[in-house]
Amino acid sequence: MSNPLERSRGRSRRDFLKTAALAAAGVAGLGHRAFAQSMGANEKIVLGAIGTGGMGRSNLNSFLELPGVEVAAICDVDQTHANEAAAGVARNQARAPKVYSDFRQVLERKDIDAVVISTPDHWHAIPLIAACEAGKDIYCEKPVSHSFVEAKVMMAAAKHFKRVVQIGAWQRSVPHFQQAIDFVRSGKLGKIQLCRAWNVARPNPIGRQRPQPVPAGLDWEFWLGPVKKFDYQLNRCHYNWRWFFETGGGKMADWGAHMIDIVLLAMNESDPISVHSEGGIFIADDDRTTPDTMQTLYRFPKWQLQWEQRQANNYGLDGGKDHGSEFIGERGTLIVDRSAVRWFPKDDDEEAHPGPGDSVRGPNTHWQNFLDCIKTRETPRSDIASHGKTTMLCHLGNISYQTGSTVEWDATKQDVASSAARKAISYEREYRRPWKLKHYKA
Repeated sequence: MSNPLERSRGRSRRDFLKTAALAAAGVAGLGHRAFAQSMGANEKIVLGAIGTGGMGRSNLNSFLELPGVEVAAICDVDQTHANEAAAGVARNQARAPKVYSDFRQVLERKDIDAVVISTPDHWHAIPLIAACEAGKDIYCEKPVSHSFVEAKVMMAAAKHFKRVVQIGAWQRSVPHFQQAIDFVRSGKLGKIQLCRAWNVARPNPIGRQRPQPVPAGLDWEFWLGPVKKFDYQLNRCHYNWRWFFETGGGKMADWGAHMIDIVLLAMNESDPISVHSEGGIFIADDDRTTPDTMQTLYRFPKWQLQWEQRQANNYGLDGGKDHGSEFIGERGTLIVDRSAVRWFPKDDDEEAHPGPGDSVRGPNTHWQNFLDCIKTRETPRSDIASHGKTTMLCHLGNISYQTGSTVEWDATKQDVASSAARKAISYEREYRRPWKLKHYKA
């Protein structure tokens, strides 16, 4: 789509859905030179891929389309995933990558500059910290972590080892999302009292299953890793791990990491006063443990954010799409999703401030931004220090749901204020031996 303007049914010309006008370079906090780097501008960057399922394959394809990249290593505990990914890479470059089942073997290779971590959430922290120790730069899927504590530890490790870490929140590299962020920051909406973010969908039942034999080629013990052991079930493994608190964070972590992220960036604030969630499993009749319906209220000093997730139908808030971020201000309402920025001025005679924009995602700009920052040592657009804050707030929503209580936030300590919240699995979980979470000072 080259023009994201959309016509609102039954409205006048001034109520057309319009995009905010902003140059892509305007998002604050997304670029400063960190330290000198000897790598030449034209030197090839060698990557290793850790995790090659759905998002792993997607990230590989994005990197392979860019010049100056070689994928030298493929790693997955599922041999089928690893072999298929390696074959795809071999078709796109001169030298076939080597296949591994243990990420530590990838990190031992001196020729690899950076790794792409596209594992399930419960396998983000350990390889990312190990990659920092090994001197690798990192592209890691969102959300940053499986738990609140992991996010803080991972952020500290990246800072301690001075690594470039890009999180896969690719919306930050899309021009019309940047336009929306800058328009909100410009003050043209006036005072903003309420923001909304959401993801809604039709039901996606995963069924009820009993333990099954582990498929050939899948190292189930390694797939579990630090998680307390449970028997293999198809509906708890690939992709569906998202719907179990032991391995994922449900819609809050999966989509909140995108849509809440845009709100926090635009409002330029990430320290709430309190967080309260209400919800449950009201539609799904299956094995999941994460809620299919949840509403979360984030209270900030001068505004509020409402998060909504549900799986009854895919009709979004305020007539929007099945996902979005919304800003309600004195002078109108701005809604942004993956197709457009839409502007609703408060009065028919008020000029709509946003102008034409472009909703097309550039030629793999988010992945190219990571490669560029490896060479320049600049801060990437979705740096772990920034997106780690978004991830932490997503975990706060799940912590409130898990504890059935309001979570009070201590901005000074960057931590929850109550001991009860620290008992939630989304706050911290006990690692299964021999895996440990290493702590570093930032």
